[in-house]
Amino acid sequence: MMDMIINAVAQKLGISPQIVQMALPLISKFLLQKSTPDQASGLLSALPNDLTGMFSDSEKKDFTTTQQNLSEDDMISMIDSKCGINDKAKSKQVLSEIMNSLQQNTGQDKGDLFGSMLGKAGKSDFNPFG
Repeated sequence: MMDMIINAVAQKLGISPQIVQMALPLISKFLLQKSTPDQASGLLSALPNDLTGMFSDSEKKDFTTTQQNLSEDDMISMIDSKCGINDKAKSKQVLSEIMNSLQQNTGQDKGDLFGSMLGKAGKSDFNPFG
């Protein structure tokens, strides 16, 4: 499933699959950290094993016990710098497309898990599911 997500996002955005491959675990971690502990447990169960396998047992425990207040801007900046995109608008597109793809491929309802995920950051019009 990860290869399918990587290739679909890369093709849609016209970027290399390597960039998406670097961004996917960053965005997954962001979602898990920003989730409530119950949401994180559900997401860990729904995400592909080859993706959740990238996280240590300690990280998984943190995801399911602690919620962090991370902003969309922080995530976009991290994607931009760590993936070498150097274009905030393109990094925002990568974030949006990966989140859309994860939502579609995990069968998670946007209202239950993804719908309010970035809405909590609040200050922009970014809504990958609206």
